[in-house]
Amino acid sequence: MRTLEQSGKPARALEITASLAGRRFGLCGFDAGEARRISAVLCGAGALAMPFDERLLDESAPVCDAMLIKLASISPEGLRAAAASSVPILVAGASQALLEGVGAAYRWPRDFVSEPWSEAELLVRLFRLFESPRSSGAAAARESRIEPLVLLADDDPELIALVEATLRNDGIVCRTAENGLTALRLARELVPDLIVLDIKMPKMDGFEVLETVRRDPGLQMLPVILLTGCDDPDDVMRGSELKADEYLGKPVSPNILLNRVKRLLSTHGRGARRWARSLPVSARAGERVAKRWILTGNSYPVVVEEP
Repeated sequence: MRTLEQSGKPARALEITASLAGRRFGLCGFDAGEARRISAVLCGAGALAMPFDERLLDESAPVCDAMLIKLASISPEGLRAAAASSVPILVAGASQALLEGVGAAYRWPRDFVSEPWSEAELLVRLFRLFESPRSSGAAAARESRIEPLVLLADDDPELIALVEATLRNDGIVCRTAENGLTALRLARELVPDLIVLDIKMPKMDGFEVLETVRRDPGLQMLPVILLTGCDDPDDVMRGSELKADEYLGKPVSPNILLNRVKRLLSTHGRGARRWARSLPVSARAGERVAKRWILTGNSYPVVVEEP
């Protein structure tokens, strides 16, 4: 496992840093000093800490990728709300409290970290939140798809509308993001077949997203197209170093982008799934029938039925 050296800090596995980068963690029940310490740990991993009051737990959970909760500071009502949450939860507390069954914390949290905890232990526990069996849902959904899915990240609404319509007209499902953080979150949730990234985006630029994608074991094999508004040689060089598969200047024709997308979907060779266009099995010779997408890569071919 590769590690990342940071000045004055212990080395961290790149897989751990990549998994946590761009994530949003809700903090509940921690005092100001504890919240600052956790925030510093998360900031060092490229993640964001969002402290919130227990009374807002139900409302805050949906905007978080995961939550950290201090067992001793949460009321029974708060613990019940946390147990019912759909996001993964890491509970911090004394081991004895866990053994005594306080809040039934031995059952519902995704993981438990004993106090006092170290920075290294906290990072590993947080990493494990996203490496549990629950994360296999995205992979299962990906395997069941019968159309290629492209994630398009750009902060230009007009370009998004044009490209999305062009892709959909060719039978390609398109999901969009207006900033880098949203793009990274959707990439992890959806595991698309291809990602299109604008270089200049708010919150997290395209290079940062691509670097994180290339370090993430679940995403690193995906084909990526970079879009840029200038032909800066330094940008081209950095994109090449980060293993971008295509590099297109803006303004870009939606049809040119479509052709690049189709080529990568059908020829990409780093282990990603490959798609092809084929007539439906029921088509007769000479019949004018729209082609379907079929999967030809690491799964058995599947005929895609158009609506």
